[in-house]
Amino acid sequence: MKKVAVITGVSKGLGKAFAKKFKEEGFYIVGISRTKLDIDIDFHISADLVKDNKKEIAERIIKKTGRIDVLINNAGVGLYESWESMKEEDLRYLFELNFFSVVFLTKEMLPFLEKTKGTVINVSSVAGKISLPFMGGYCASKYALNAFSYSLRGELFSKNINVLNLIVGRINTGFSSRS
Repeated sequence: MKKVAVITGVSKGLGKAFAKKFKEEGFYIVGISRTKLDIDIDFHISADLVKDNKKEIAERIIKKTGRIDVLINNAGVGLYESWESMKEEDLRYLFELNFFSVVFLTKEMLPFLEKTKGTVINVSSVAGKISLPFMGGYCASKYALNAFSYSLRGELFSKNINVLNLIVGRINTGFSSRS
């Protein structure tokens, strides 16, 4: 069996680019997204990572592929509001998708990544290193993701699971216009 890459947020932007590149490198691609795909991948799971059960998602992947070699946590959303005008439900949703879904999906994938001595790639942002006006909620969610990535790397070192925190700047993917 080919090595398996699981990519969240696979339908657009960086997720789509990751899928194309990993497929070129010979990986079997499992994509997770809410929206319809216009790319060729091997197995697609239509899921809302905020609402759907992460354990069931992991079980579906293992049932189909038998292994997980790379997990790319790419799904995310932006929030461009002042703290004063920000709605509580918007901030909660932001953290559910950008942070909590990453933590709990990764947790469900760890037993399978341990078997393959796999890699977790968390897609973060330079916004998780600085604080910007009118982006405080987004920055805070990425700070949290960075802290998770760095601490998880230390925890999984002895299990030979690599944890990479990919900190990206502004990329023309349409993300800002969708957030």
